[in-house]
Amino acid sequence: MKLVFDVYTHSAKGQWGFSASGPEVWTAEIKPGKALKLDRVEAITLGGLLTKRVRMGYVRATRTKYLHQTLTPEGDVYGEFSEVHPDVLSPDGSELVLMATKSLSDDLSALTAAWETKLQMVSVLSEQAAVWLKRQELAKQYFTAHATHPAFALVLADWAMENKQIVLCQKGAVPTTKPMNDPLAWKKFLSEWFKEETVQRAMEQLSWSLRDAMLAPVMRQPENINESGDAQGWNAEAGLAAF
Repeated sequence: MKLVFDVYTHSAKGQWGFSASGPEVWTAEIKPGKALKLDRVEAITLGGLLTKRVRMGYVRATRTKYLHQTLTPEGDVYGEFSEVHPDVLSPDGSELVLMATKSLSDDLSALTAAWETKLQMVSVLSEQAAVWLKRQELAKQYFTAHATHPAFALVLADWAMENKQIVLCQKGAVPTTKPMNDPLAWKKFLSEWFKEETVQRAMEQLSWSLRDAMLAPVMRQPENINESGDAQGWNAEAGLAAF
C-alpha cells in the first residue's frame, strides 16, 4: 500500500492514522507490539473517529507517513508507519544502490521477461534474480536495486537510461551513460557497494565490459543532432540526482 497517512501517536496505546482519498477513507491502528488493524470507512465518519483518538490522548505527528505491512509465517499482519516509500525499503536490510521511476505505461510482463533473459547471463544468480524480479512486479512507483548483486543495478540502469527514466542513487553520482557505453564509470560507481572483481565479472557476463565496449562498432550520430539538447540535459540531471 502506497497511501500516505496522517499519523497520531499515543505513548501507551501505539499509533493510529488515516488516509483520505475520495469518498472512502483508510484507517490503520498499530498496537505497541506492531499488530496492525486496517479498516476502510466512509469519509463522513472520519471526524468522529479522529475526535475520539484526540480525546484519548493521541498526538499528531508532524509529517505524513507511508504504511508498511508485513505478513508473518504464522499469518499475523504487522504494521509500521515510515517516511520511507514502501518500494524503497529492503526486506533483508540491504542498502539501496539506485532506483528508477516507474511509468504507468510500462508493460510489466514484457519488462520483467526481458530483465529475466538478461539476468540469465549472470551465473549463480537464479534464486536472487527470481526474488528481485518479483519485487519489481509489485513496485508501485519505483523500480529498485539494492546491494545484493551488481547485476540488478546494471540491468535496471540500462533500461532506465534507454527509456529516459530518472535514475536516483543512494550516494555518489550515477554515471551519465549506459553501463555498456562507459563500463569503467559504472565499475567505479558500484565499487561503493561491491568488490570491483564482482562488478567486473557481472559486466563481463552481461557483455558490458571494457573489452566489449572497445570491440563494439562505432555508432555515428547524425550531424543535425544538438549535443547540448534535451537528451544531454536529461543525462546530466539524472547523473547528479541523489537522495
